[in-house]
Amino acid sequence: MIEIVTHTNNHIWNQFLESEQDNQLITMAHNPSLGPILEKTFGYKHQNLTLVHDSKVIGVLPTVLFKNRILSMPHFTYGGPIYASANKSDIKIEDIIKGKKFEIRGFDKLTDNVYDKKLSCILEVKESYDAQLMTFKSKMRQKIRKAERINYNVSHGGLELLDDYYEIYSRKMLQFGSPAIGKVFFKTLLTDYDFGDAQITVVYDEDKVIAAGFSLSYLNFNEVCWSTTDNNYDGYNIHALICWEILKTSIDKKHRYFSFGRSTINSNNHRFKKQWNPIELPIFYNYSEPVGKSLKERTYLTKIWKHQPLATSVYLGHIISKYLY
Repeated sequence: MIEIVTHTNNHIWNQFLESEQDNQLITMAHNPSLGPILEKTFGYKHQNLTLVHDSKVIGVLPTVLFKNRILSMPHFTYGGPIYASANKSDIKIEDIIKGKKFEIRGFDKLTDNVYDKKLSCILEVKESYDAQLMTFKSKMRQKIRKAERINYNVSHGGLELLDDYYEIYSRKMLQFGSPAIGKVFFKTLLTDYDFGDAQITVVYDEDKVIAAGFSLSYLNFNEVCWSTTDNNYDGYNIHALICWEILKTSIDKKHRYFSFGRSTINSNNHRFKKQWNPIELPIFYNYSEPVGKSLKERTYLTKIWKHQPLATSVYLGHIISKYLY
């Protein structure tokens, strides 16, 4: 019989995932420190569920509880259960989450109620910059080299870059018509994220911030979770440059996988990522019941959101983002 326990021993959790990382893709969303960060920032109740059989861990599922719904993982592309390879086909998600509504994100289709319009573009990290460059399509190599010749200043760091990162991020979110997650969330990631790196990368034109990205790593996986650029520099391939600079840190740290995060299939963002010649993996949002349109899909709200001051959008954005996960 399989026992479901709420685990607080991160050593056991990490040890299990380390043993599985060569057999399947383990993402930063499976880092056990994320649940407490989400609880601290948004008030969700974190529950790192562990599956145990005959005193042996055979699976893990990072979750938070929000109202009456189990989420894995809000504000991130992934989540979902990781099973020991030998047990993967024997366990159903309904056997783990009994009697509760849920939304589980990941690479596997777990229910019949699925939203499947997203995918993740992932690169296998090579041993050197030159080797990595040669895996890209020629057009992307040209974009990167053109941007590098301009000699912009690039900084990698943490809290000392938070203000610069958040200023350009929050402005871009307002332009998109989307609520910006509050600065406190990113600050908490930088101070409380364990077992991997939480990193900010900023590109400057002299003293002006023109691009920024926020990346998280866990085990052999690194993802640029949020990135943004100044629209005035779109003709200078800055989007390519910021991604390349973050990818270079993955090469330096010898990660195995680098992810650009999720994109809507056939969107402009997806087409940009295809130039890197990635592995494209479908993302399944698995629900316990049929769902209608989310607030994110209601385009008239996007148009309304754009027409407000930046300060107001930042204040309201953090409140609303608790519900737009």
